[in-house]
Amino acid sequence: MKLLNPITLLLGLTLLILSQRTVASPIEYIFITIWDEYVQQTALPPQQPDIERRFIHPDINIDQASVEQFTALFPAYAKLQIDTHNQLAIRYGVRQTPYRLVVEQHQVQQREALGTLPATALIDTSPQQGPLHTLSGQHFDPTKPGADFRVLFFSDSLCPFQHIPDCERRIAQNNHLSEQINYPVVSVIKPFYVDQAQVSAYQQRFKVNHEILFDSHNQLFRYFAVTELPYWVVQNKQGKVIYRASRVPSFPL
Repeated sequence: MKLLNPITLLLGLTLLILSQRTVASPIEYIFITIWDEYVQQTALPPQQPDIERRFIHPDINIDQASVEQFTALFPAYAKLQIDTHNQLAIRYGVRQTPYRLVVEQHQVQQREALGTLPATALIDTSPQQGPLHTLSGQHFDPTKPGADFRVLFFSDSLCPFQHIPDCERRIAQNNHLSEQINYPVVSVIKPFYVDQAQVSAYQQRFKVNHEILFDSHNQLFRYFAVTELPYWVVQNKQGKVIYRASRVPSFPL
């Protein structure tokens, strides 16, 4: 019987041990959606040193370019992967995000729904909020429209990302509305993860033909309780909101 070379035997045993360790090593899957993370980050448990952590995004309303844009802003998520055809979510019965699984040898050892960090971790909500001005320098008072009506169009300079559905068409609708009516129209831009330079780029990219305001402290979004985008609010001369919807208003109201 032919004896194996000791070096060959040692190499074979090493590869066998490594392969067994690879198979046996537990994996922690963190299911998130980047659109939720942009608004409010997930509160992650401390990572255990002997468990590999993988960030997973459901294969819904996502593409690789959006993942790369997100991970450039948040390097901690650098290895975020799209769950192609939702194979992992289906296999392990994940039906919500954010969600955590610990899997060992394809068996779920732990599972839990995760919470989120306080919103103050993501946006400056301090009371240091001065007077509001449009990009052109005009003073803006949310309580005094200064005309019979005023149209506010709440938008996001990250358009056309997937978390802002149909935003390009609605921006065009708002530009058209501004051309058709004799009342002031103001676009109000969401402050999350953007600065004034990106708002100016939005203004140029979409050829905004009216005043535009960067709501840097989220004052107007809170004041008018706007929670979806794009969104219209119409005020009367007294400042009362007489129309609010995700559809462009028609005049006369």
